[in-house]
Amino acid sequence: MDGFLTYNFYLALAPWIVFAGCSFFAVILMKFAKKRRGIAIAFAVFVQMFSPDPLVEKTIAMVVTEKRAIKKQQAEDGGKNKNKALIIEPDSSDIQ
Repeated sequence: MDGFLTYNFYLALAPWIVFAGCSFFAVILMKFAKKRRGIAIAFAVFVQMFSPDPLVEKTIAMVVTEKRAIKKQQAEDGGKNKNKALIIEPDSSDIQ
């Protein structure tokens, strides 16, 4: 009976321990980020790589249309100013 109560106690305590651990880890990463340490940036890149993007299709479509606009403008310029920054205004039909 005593083992069963101990098991239930730790089972009820487990989510709070995980939450506290994640909070502690986040505080450490924020301190590293303020000091511009590489570990915080590397962790952020790692999380960004493996976290799902809910708007993948929309992002891909946006990149494709931007590339088309850049190629069109470069063709109009005759290939000049390839290094010049290009600001593309989004079409109102693309924004939802």
